[in-house]
Amino acid sequence: MTDGYSLTVELTRGGDSNNRDKMKAKVSADSVEELHEKVQALRNEMQEWANDFRNIQPQRGRRLADDQSELGEVEV
Repeated sequence: MTDGYSLTVELTRGGDSNNRDKMKAKVSADSVEELHEKVQALRNEMQEWANDFRNIQPQRGRRLADDQSELGEVEV
């Protein structure tokens, strides 16, 4: 009798540290067949999550108001 099966999946997308998404998940099951089903479901979810994460883009920098070129010019 086995204690079950588990699989840990780590997905990294992107190459440099400024454009990298990383996800990690663990799936456990009592049988190989159940593990296969759970891994397939997780794969589908991770693909959707990766697509969502890809759409989140960091701002390139804080924009100044059109008439503001330095911090000293801000009216409070």
